[in-house]
Amino acid sequence: MIAEAIERLADRVLAYDEPELTALLNHFKSRMEQLEISPAWERAVIAYFLINGVRVKNSLKKGNKHKPERQSDGRPALRLVKA
Repeated sequence: MIAEAIERLADRVLAYDEPELTALLNHFKSRMEQLEISPAWERAVIAYFLINGVRVKNSLKKGNKHKPERQSDGRPALRLVKA
């Protein structure tokens, strides 16, 4: 039940535009750095890491696109470009 709730939350966060989320990152970071332990501070910490999680996810996706292909034995998959 908790896993499903967290997945629904992730779906909602992923539905937002990344540039809009990134613009909010500094807002939540500054609230988090004030270190006034309160429910509002706790929400700011969670919000900051949710937004940062989207950025990490996108960075991993970009890095995976540029990863060279490998054969089953671990060697790079080379192809003839020009004969």
